Amino acid sequence: MKLVDKINDKFENGLAKDVFDHIRNLLICTFILAIGTNQLQEKNELIFSVSQGKYVGLGVIAFSIILILINSWDGIRVINNAKFNLLITLLLIFLYLFIVVKVLLVGWDFRILPL
Repeated sequence: MKLVDKINDKFENGLAKDVFDHIRNLLICTFILAIGTNQLQEKNELIFSVSQGKYVGLGVIAFSIILILINSWDGIRVINNAKFNLLITLLLIFLYLFIVVKVLLVGWDFRILPL
């Protein structure tokens, strides 16, 4: 029951809001990544066949990857600071990373849906 009390205390201190904010940030980063890859694939050309889309797309992809890494680092830091047992902490971190990858894949699939 000690673990349940600890989890209830976390929810009373705003855990649910933090989780939804974190997922929202991850989805925004995923859609920025999808926008960058879409721009990278388009055939926009400027003057004299210089492609601006390639460079803009690479910049947007790099920016989104940095944001995803910052968001993931923050999530792992929060899980680590929760002061659970080492085994539970490692399990939560692996579960968190699994969910992050799944959210990235779902967001990536929106990139190929026709409008």
